Amino acid sequence: MFRIILSERRYRFQPEALRAHAPRRPGVYLLLAGDGGAPKVLYVGAAIPGRGETVYAALAGHLMGNLRPNKTDLLKHARDLYFEFLAEADVSAPEDYLDIAGALAARTPPCIKPPGKGLASGRYDSVSLEVS
Repeated sequence: MFRIILSERRYRFQPEALRAHAPRRPGVYLLLAGDGGAPKVLYVGAAIPGRGETVYAALAGHLMGNLRPNKTDLLKHARDLYFEFLAEADVSAPEDYLDIAGALAARTPPCIKPPGKGLASGRYDSVSLEVS
């Protein structure tokens, strides 16, 4: 079981907010639709060495069109886009972020699935989360 804490708030998916709030470390992030009502999860991503490197770099990649889904892909689902991220997690290795992202995606399936093999390190049979 991983104990995690999500960011205190959601931030607009814009360059200024990324520069001011996105962590410059590995982790997990969510891209959200905020068109009124409860936010809808559009995408769950993990930024680890060799795969986005940092949450900031991964989010900037989506925003600038270097990573899919890019901003154009996301705008097909919602006009107002937001991001949030893992503020804290009890991980023992960067690959644990893949498992946390996979468990978050299983809880609230995103509209856009990750490319390739998805979100799992393959180190655990099952993953559970305690979200604070």
